[in-house]
Amino acid sequence: MTTVVLVLLCLAIAGRELYLASDKRLPRAQADLRDLRGQLSELARRHEALKTVVDEATEPAGIPIPPEQPEAPPAEVLDGMDALTGRVERLEKQVGELSDELGGLDLDRDAQRALARSLDAMEQDVQELRREMLDRLDREEGVVTGMLLSEEGEAEALLADAYERAAAEYGLRPRVREAYAAATGAYRGTVYHLSGRRAGVLAEDLFTFVRGLYDPRDPSALNALLTELAALRGGGVARFGPFTAVSTQSALVCGLLPEEGTPPAEPWQLADRIRELPADRQSDLSWLRSAD
Repeated sequence: MTTVVLVLLCLAIAGRELYLASDKRLPRAQADLRDLRGQLSELARRHEALKTVVDEATEPAGIPIPPEQPEAPPAEVLDGMDALTGRVERLEKQVGELSDELGGLDLDRDAQRALARSLDAMEQDVQELRREMLDRLDREEGVVTGMLLSEEGEAEALLADAYERAAAEYGLRPRVREAYAAATGAYRGTVYHLSGRRAGVLAEDLFTFVRGLYDPRDPSALNALLTELAALRGGGVARFGPFTAVSTQSALVCGLLPEEGTPPAEPWQLADRIRELPADRQSDLSWLRSAD
């Protein structure tokens, strides 16, 4: 499918070049199209190379024998997945840049439609590659879905830094970051896909720490994240799988909530759901809001 799309895209560009060749008054457009063709060729080459890497990574090696106990994946597997993550990110960036450049070209309607269809197909391929990458990571070391939100993006950079340091503290590595905005538009932030731990075990570890937290000056990265949440003027949410920390204007609560495809539009709704949990599945850290 991808090959056919690339061929159609090349034909569209070639047709436009033939048209421009008859009009000597458009040297800039000709140069733009030559540059576009070069970028397209490079993008196609990288796409095929990346697809080959994913295919090789997902092929079973020999006869699978379930281990008696979970084992950490070999270092070479982790290094390969790191390289694959970087390639997917670069390919996504290149597709976005190519889309922007195409938007600035003065192409005829048929050429615009052909290019738009081709780019859509490429973006779908990139999404499929990303899903395959996350599936492989989930099998090898576990993948956790996380989320970080604040009202109108308040303290977004500080929160992101604290969130990713807390993730690293618990053996997680961010693999995919996606911008997210609540349905009301008041809250925005990032959805994370992090590898390195199983969601259930991770959530229990985080919650155990929170239940035992009594010192606002605790040096841990997780406490630093909770402190940043508590300092927000508006609301905020930090999630690692089921583990959920919610800050409102009057409270900071944590709990273990089932994961959902679409979270509530407002943090206070999550806070209410946490308060409805059994006592051993929730923790009130509102004292952090007034801690020095």
